Amino acid sequence: MVFGLGPAELLVILVIVIFIYGGKRLGDVGKALGDSVTQFKAGFRFGQPEVHEAEYKELPGHDEKPSGPPENKGA
Repeated sequence: MVFGLGPAELLVILVIVIFIYGGKRLGDVGKALGDSVTQFKAGFRFGQPEVHEAEYKELPGHDEKPSGPPENKGA
């Protein structure tokens, strides 16, 4: 399941997208979407300061690395 959507919902969305953009332009739309995601990730990485391990240990409450996955308390 992607974003909480099942296969039937994804199929309906795909049919609607093909209906709106047509089969010929679907490749162009996919390429543009892929390029946009790539540029977004690159911009996000560029704007984030790198936190090195030594700096991580200096942060309050981060004396050691977590030993395992977080516990699920209450649900």
